[in-house]
This record gives sequence, C-alpha cells and structure tokens, in this order.
Amino acid sequence: MLTLLKRRKRNPRAELRELLGRYDLPSVSPTVINLLSLLRDPETHMSEVASRVEMDPGLTVRILRLINSAALGLSTQVSNLQHAVGLLGRSRLESLVLTFAAADQIPSRMECMETGWFWGAAARRATLARVLAQHMHAATQAEAFTAGLLLDIAVPVLAGVDSEGYATLLDQLHANDEARLDDLERELFGFDHATVGALMAEDWGLPEYLVKAIGGHHGDNAESGADPAVRLVSFAKYSPENDGAEAIKKAAENEFGIEEFLIEEMIARSFADAEQFAEMFFD
Repeated sequence: MLTLLKRRKRNPRAELRELLGRYDLPSVSPTVINLLSLLRDPETHMSEVASRVEMDPGLTVRILRLINSAALGLSTQVSNLQHAVGLLGRSRLESLVLTFAAADQIPSRMECMETGWFWGAAARRATLARVLAQHMHAATQAEAFTAGLLLDIAVPVLAGVDSEGYATLLDQLHANDEARLDDLERELFGFDHATVGALMAEDWGLPEYLVKAIGGHHGDNAESGADPAVRLVSFAKYSPENDGAEAIKKAAENEFGIEEFLIEEMIARSFADAEQFAEMFFD
C-alpha cells in the first residue's frame, strides 16, 4: 500500500494524475496557502494570524464552532477568535485550516452515498481517535483528532472515478464486518484511498505526520506511520446500519488489550459528540 510513499516524490500531483487519469483533482485555494505561510513562519505573531483569519468570516465561524463543540472537550466557551487561536496553537490551527479547506473540496452530492454519511464517519473517527489517544498516547491527542478526520479524504475522489463500482464496494464493506475498505479498493482500482489520500495530503502541503497517518492508517503495526488510535478508528464505516463500532471493539480488545467495558464507553461518548461536530461539514 505504501509503495508510492517509500520513494522520494518530486511531483505528487503527477503521480495522482497517473493513478486517476483525467479526474478533476481537488486543490487548496490561494487564500488558504497564504494563511498557512503565516502559520509556518515562526516570526509571525499569533495575533497577526488571528487577524488574517478574521478576514474570512466563514472560516472564523467554523473555527469558533469547532473549538466550542463537544468534540474538542474544552470546559469553557470561547467567543473571541484571538482567544481561540491562542488555545489551538500553530500546529492544530494549521491542521484545522487544511481540514476545512479539504472539506470544501468534497462534492455536495456523492452518487455512492449520502455526503452526511461520509462526514458522519469522519467525525466519529476524529472524536474517537482523540479519546483513544488520551488512553494510549496522550501527547498526540490533537494530531490523532485531525488525522482521524482526514483519513478517508480520498474516498470521494475514488467514488468520483467509478461511482457505480464504488457503491457496490461499499455494499460489500457494510455487509461484512471482516471486509476491509482498502482491500476492496485494490481489487477494483489496483490502489486504495490511503495511497491516494497520502499523495493528496503531500500535494496540499499537509504536515508530515498527517501524510504518514493518512497513508498508513490501514497498516497492522507501528511501522505503518500511523498511531495506534488512528489505526483503530480506521474500522469506522459509513452506513447508518453499520457504523463499524463492533469492528473497532474487536480490534481494540484483540490488538491493544483495551477492556470491553472501556472501549464501549469510549465509543458511546465519542460517537455522541461526533453528531454535533459532523454538522459543521454538511449542514
């Protein structure tokens, strides 16, 4: 799966073109790129970053809604963008800006599933990854949250390449708890969403940890580049009838020794928080 990621790539977009043919590839807007350049400049004060964000009312509202959502688990309400930016910090704000930019590239309508199902699953992965990280590797809670949200960012791209084939693939996935999305994709396309997603992340200039997490989230061990919490939430599914909770529980118990009562509590709490969070993307 990670063959494309193990060699030095001079042009990720060219490799995407090679994989996906003439499909219209999503890209990040110049406004986002300018904001990211400020965030990545250590000489730029965070107040200046906040002032730049405030120039985009839509982004301002989304950041404030996110920081006050149950998904981030803060104990107090934040109404001031300057305060919000200070709480988030450079790394997490950069990831969130890129996340919202990526969200804007997802089509408002997908042939193979409801767009709300896609963002619902993404929100469940993000909120559960944060809770799992608290238990498994507390220092990377913020990174796990963002990675969980972006893991399947290439799924709408693959669905756009062959919507009918992908709809059949999803039916197979949701009918069988043992089925893996990446395996089914390789049977259909010869490559999977993890490989394409990592190339997209690199092309967009996402941080290296996100590139590795997206590319390795279906891996079976630490060498995959994804943290344990991120690998666990990859079992989440899209269907309202099968959200992947049982598969997550099984993997958590068998692979990481998390007791059944504890993982059930984590899933229940996280999936409830995810409902509010998902609304930010498809309301």
